[in-house]
Amino acid sequence: MGLNFKAITKVLGILTLIEGVFMLAALATAMYYSEWAAASALLTTSLLCISVGFVILTQMKFDKIILRAREGYFIACASWIYCSVLGALPIYFCGEGFSFISCLFESVAGFSTTGCSVLDISSVPLSILMWRALCHWLGGMGILVLLISIFPLWGINNQAIATAETPGPHTDKLEATYSDTGKFLYLSYLALSAAEYAILVMGPMDWYNAFLTTCSSISTAGLIITSDSAWLYDLPYVRIVVMIFTIFSSMNYMIYFLMLKKRWKEALTNIEARTFLVIIGVSSLLIASVLRLSGTYTNLWSAVKDSLCQVVSLISTSGYYVCDYTSWPAFAVTLLMLLLLIGGCSFSTSGSLKVIRVLILYKLVKRGLLKQIHPRMVKAVMLDDTKPVSAKTAAAVTTHTLLFFSVLMIGCLLLSFNNLDMETTLTTALGMFTNTGMALGIPGCSGYFGMFNEFSQIVMSFLMIAGRLEMYAIVIIFAKSFWLPDKAVSI
Repeated sequence: MGLNFKAITKVLGILTLIEGVFMLAALATAMYYSEWAAASALLTTSLLCISVGFVILTQMKFDKIILRAREGYFIACASWIYCSVLGALPIYFCGEGFSFISCLFESVAGFSTTGCSVLDISSVPLSILMWRALCHWLGGMGILVLLISIFPLWGINNQAIATAETPGPHTDKLEATYSDTGKFLYLSYLALSAAEYAILVMGPMDWYNAFLTTCSSISTAGLIITSDSAWLYDLPYVRIVVMIFTIFSSMNYMIYFLMLKKRWKEALTNIEARTFLVIIGVSSLLIASVLRLSGTYTNLWSAVKDSLCQVVSLISTSGYYVCDYTSWPAFAVTLLMLLLLIGGCSFSTSGSLKVIRVLILYKLVKRGLLKQIHPRMVKAVMLDDTKPVSAKTAAAVTTHTLLFFSVLMIGCLLLSFNNLDMETTLTTALGMFTNTGMALGIPGCSGYFGMFNEFSQIVMSFLMIAGRLEMYAIVIIFAKSFWLPDKAVSI
């Protein structure tokens, strides 16, 4: 049973068209700043993408296409790789002499909202930074989520793609159809983006830096900071706005749906959101206390302010930094790394394990300990007083967690061929796979990974895409049974 290549071609054609249209905004920026080499690269790539996408959609005739789960996973994997390759072309041809592997890394870091870099940002044209910010924005909610909301117009069912794109423990539709769910998610995402941009522009930021900051923070990708704009991020106004909207985008978007429907009690009592906020509050207080008691900070307010910013940055997997947290006491740094593993909420733009999975794992461990004491006990795993966790969900969460650490360990082994120190290798793999883009060791908190060779950059690109797709879509295609679905495979 082969793959439906007509459906795959149609989806990639739509993606090509969308990516080409978004490049026009970066093209306008290149013309505004008179960056003619970058403008030429953006214009050529944009016209090529728009032309190819238009031809596929208008000249190739398709009947209504029904996608199976296999096509859904393949399209999810192929789409992210394909979009990343297209996104690398303007960077490669912008006239700065960057290698294609480095440009591909930059594109993957953009779409996966990892936000790190292997290039010297001061050497990158402003219009290319604009394109990278647009990649962040498109990747934040997921470019396939955008397609899910418009697929019915082109006769493609989208349930298989929705499952492959968001394989978390909560895959329920918010609305009657996946298309309506996709529309709500992107409208909410757009509303938050518009609100943050307006507030930043009303403050000390110019339109360009406000746009870059909005795209990169609302997508929890970090911040794109040029040398001329670095001073802006020391201002309390900018820090507070970025932190608040990062939290908003790391929350479960289902809460905004419940608020829209005036189901206030369900929104305010959401167990995942409450746990997420509690973790932020408790972790910030613990780190601030350690910073003050250890003498790292002499001012308690400064300790609270910086610890809160870094806690939000790491748990949301945004990966921006307001100070050199790598020089903090070991307890504070270790806690930040643990927060990085937890990540934000499901149905958000954050990466890593997600709070809901960590909650379920905690409940499973708690029940396992109780069963050791009371072997005959029959007790359901409850997220709260009314929501039991099904055996299917518990098994899926356990499988996901085991796969998460398995892929992470493989990534560490492959990065070790670069022969850097253990701290750098382990935390780099963790930073890439959780889409945080932060590490300890040689990279420090800079988000710069140019010390890695091209082989390692390919490995890191794989980790970023695998983390963004929560592994399944990119790992499944390596399974023998994926390519031979009609043959039974023993476990």
